[in-house]
Amino acid sequence: MYFRGVARVENVCRSHHFGKPPGIKGNFWIVHPFIIRLTKKRIENMLRFYATEIFKEMVLEEKLQLRYAISNYGRLVSFTEDIKEGRFIKGSKQDGYRTWNYRFRDAKNKLRYKHKFYYKLVAEYFIPKTSEEQVYVLHLDRNRANDYVENLKWATKAEMLAHSKNSPYVIEARKKQLAEIHKKRLHQGNKLTSTQVMLIKKILSDPNRKTRLKIIAKRFGVSEMTLQRIKTGENWGHIKI
Repeated sequence: MYFRGVARVENVCRSHHFGKPPGIKGNFWIVHPFIIRLTKKRIENMLRFYATEIFKEMVLEEKLQLRYAISNYGRLVSFTEDIKEGRFIKGSKQDGYRTWNYRFRDAKNKLRYKHKFYYKLVAEYFIPKTSEEQVYVLHLDRNRANDYVENLKWATKAEMLAHSKNSPYVIEARKKQLAEIHKKRLHQGNKLTSTQVMLIKKILSDPNRKTRLKIIAKRFGVSEMTLQRIKTGENWGHIKI
């Protein structure tokens, strides 16, 4: 394979001929496939920054082998001397939030593990607070993986709660919670037979009833709440007496 403008490769693979191909003009060199793969891999690993991307080196309490920097686009880089020669850290996700997990050794040389949220790092290094009460960081578009600086905002607890009410994550959690409650109710209701339910309804509708709900619930192996739902027709409403 031939590449124009590639520096001459020497002492890489002496078993192959390196030189200028006959009849070819210009700066062409024969390159061993292994070198091509290495060059391609190096190019793929080169960091590419956005035109308006700014990196700020992070100041960490722990002593780590590498240096780290966060950008206003929510991208994390590890490096030694030059950021451009570093590498991006993809991190992982925790409940939709991007996190950076790392380990270090404490003063007693014991291995410790910690994690940091990308969005909090961006806020800490790029967004100034206007109040000491602003201890929460909001994703304005409610996309927890979008850590671009213009999508983040410091907020107080009241602002955070107001923002969370219409969050799709909160709405989905409520749906799951209601589904679990409904499932539990059905499970409790399935403990009873139609005959038992009819008997319960007769007992509950008796104006001269002296037996407490707690005793009736224990007798049929259900909760007092289940008895209330049977009485109002919320559960077993199709059974008539």
